[in-house]
Amino acid sequence: MAEASKRETWLSRLQELDPTVENMRLMLGAARHAFNRHSQAQLAEIAQLLEDITLDLDPIFEDLDADLEKAAEADQPDLLKLKEIASQVELMAHRIAGLAEPIRRKGNKGAILADKDLFCLNDLFSHLTGFMRTLVDIFQINDASLKAYVLTEGEKLRDECLRNEVEHESRMMDSPGQAGAWSIYIDLLNGFREILGHLLNIIKILE
Repeated sequence: MAEASKRETWLSRLQELDPTVENMRLMLGAARHAFNRHSQAQLAEIAQLLEDITLDLDPIFEDLDADLEKAAEADQPDLLKLKEIASQVELMAHRIAGLAEPIRRKGNKGAILADKDLFCLNDLFSHLTGFMRTLVDIFQINDASLKAYVLTEGEKLRDECLRNEVEHESRMMDSPGQAGAWSIYIDLLNGFREILGHLLNIIKILE
């Protein structure tokens, strides 16, 4: 009975992060729209959503710190895990917001990316948006199969980002291309890779 109550409390604390994950999903949607359509309004939306995320996370961190101060030693590991998950969520949100910088450069320079690169980046936006939905589900039920799915597919996608970056840099050596477009593509790939890294860290903490 005590174990069931402890699990319920753990899940309820995880679920406090659901609005933040939903806002990160919205940020990815705004970033994708800004990337494809050079929308300044969507770039502003990313900044506003990051502010909302900060406002949502601040009391969560305050509550966790307060609970850690008075918690029994046996309860501290779970609280520390929750705090680390919240920290990874916060870092991921800031990295998603960081996609706005290369996207803004794309619009300002009128940089034209190759069709292959556009497809690759839009595919990454789609996958990450899906992962945000799955992360909410994981915070609801902490399901082992969902965690295994995100871990496996997330690692594949992160490896793919690295492969695409290496391939892209090798093509730069023998193709004139647009210097602005090359760097924008690389910066976005790096951003996606780091976002995936934070996502994978969250899943590993939940294991």
